[in-house]
Amino acid sequence: MALTYDYTTLKDIHYFDDAQHKEASQFAWILMALDMNEVTEKNVDEIVFRLLFARQCGHDFLNGKLTKGSIKAVVKMYIGYKTNVRSRTRNAYIKKIAKIVTERVNRMSSLNS
Repeated sequence: MALTYDYTTLKDIHYFDDAQHKEASQFAWILMALDMNEVTEKNVDEIVFRLLFARQCGHDFLNGKLTKGSIKAVVKMYIGYKTNVRSRTRNAYIKKIAKIVTERVNRMSSLNS
């Protein structure tokens, strides 16, 4: 299934330049990595948690050492963003990331044996 997204309801979309439209279209990939299908007022903190959790595990989806407050500000800009990504619980997300990190560590171990 193709990844689809809609950011036409974002608060300040009418001020977006070409670079911001490109960045907004790429945000769908971040939501897919986070197993979240939309950004709402209610799930901003969950998205921030998942971004920070992933960063601690070596996956910096926002490319930079942003503070928690800066990450939250970025995520809030995307309230209203929707994708066709299947949302999963926090536990399912953590298990997915833990599996990826475990596989990475196992590969490192086999290379150094």
